[in-house]
Amino acid sequence: MIHMRNFFPHISPLRLQQLRRWSNLKHEELAEAIYITKDCVLGFIKRQLEKGNWKEVLEVLKGKPMTKAGKYFYNEMRGNVVSTLMLKLGLRRIVAVGIAVILVPIILAMVAGEAMRMVNK
Repeated sequence: MIHMRNFFPHISPLRLQQLRRWSNLKHEELAEAIYITKDCVLGFIKRQLEKGNWKEVLEVLKGKPMTKAGKYFYNEMRGNVVSTLMLKLGLRRIVAVGIAVILVPIILAMVAGEAMRMVNK
């Protein structure tokens, strides 16, 4: 069973709206940030799997990011997302971190859910 609540913040449309207001991003820019974050997370996971880091990927997708390897993997992924958002959208670091803190867990939950659907077929 996947326990994504370990690092899945309580998110609602209201919180996304607050994030948009706080970051001063337009709706289109927030949509672009979501797209960039998704691509970055999927790319990072793919690179880790190609390197043979199956265990770390599995721990994070199962919702166990507090293991030593899982924590390192999650922090690396989030750092990668922050850097990419700063470069591609020209965001300040604090805004990029705020977006990554909200979006990375959501996207990981979606990836984990899709992986479980594929395995259970």
